[in-house]
Amino acid sequence: MQRPTLQDVAKLAGVSHMTVSRVVRGTLTVSPSTREKVNRAIAESGYKPDPVLSSLAAYRSKGSGHGNLLAFLDRDGTEYSSKVLDGVMREGSLLGYRTERFSLPRNPSHQKKLTRSLFHRGVRGLLFGPSDSPWQFEDWDWDEFAMVSLGALSHEPPMHAVAMDYFDGAAQGCRMLQRSGCQRPALIIEPALEDRTGGRWLGGYCSQRIVIGKGLVYRESPADASVLKKWLHQERVDGILTIHCEVCTIAQTAGIRTVLLNDFARFKNVPYYSLSPGQIGAEGVRLLHYLLLRHEYGLPPEPKIVALRGSWVFPEKP
Repeated sequence: MQRPTLQDVAKLAGVSHMTVSRVVRGTLTVSPSTREKVNRAIAESGYKPDPVLSSLAAYRSKGSGHGNLLAFLDRDGTEYSSKVLDGVMREGSLLGYRTERFSLPRNPSHQKKLTRSLFHRGVRGLLFGPSDSPWQFEDWDWDEFAMVSLGALSHEPPMHAVAMDYFDGAAQGCRMLQRSGCQRPALIIEPALEDRTGGRWLGGYCSQRIVIGKGLVYRESPADASVLKKWLHQERVDGILTIHCEVCTIAQTAGIRTVLLNDFARFKNVPYYSLSPGQIGAEGVRLLHYLLLRHEYGLPPEPKIVALRGSWVFPEKP
């Protein structure tokens, strides 16, 4: 059977094909009664938007400032966020989007003002940049946007997110230590930083069926070197998974094998789990593009997290 077209729906509803197009795109310029009539015709005809044609329309409208503009909402202004933005812009350009960076204010009323401005500029896709702390968003017009959060932190309200696969990194790191002969590897990470991943480092570590007693997960801050050294000796730790360079220094002195679970901290001779920030930005655009093509605006009933696997880097010995 031939695929129903906009013209078929328009004829059935007794309106123009442009009116049908406006309803499909979710614009607010159509009266409620006409929108209802068009939606009935869509259901009756079985019409579904063609994602390829929708993508082409977005590409052809490039430069118009409407429909193809993505907003990158920068939450911390760090160099890392800038690298994520680079990935967003590169991937967005391939898909026919322009991307603009906006500094996201903490003040709820200023946030509300920004969302109104973005809506009137034709922005429908939002990318929330990485952050060191959770954010609370109040009274946003979520139904007007599709959105993706970039980073592991959970925010309120929840939304789709893209982040490094922390679980996989910890699981692989633990296996690496075990293959090198370690029988009592320990996880040593600042508790507040572990919480930011939703417990994924701990989950990956536990998944390796290690007999985990109270002693193999260091639940204090590693800042106090003397306390940490005593704990390592008492628990006979022979391998460490961490993200802290100061822990690497202590481990090296004690002759304990170590792996780093991210690439923020790097230490000589210590392998680390790495993922380019640009990859997170690019994958965020791909997910957002899918949402926009399907007109999936508003907060998702079941937010998903896309976990990107990194790769291990083994620094050369000096």
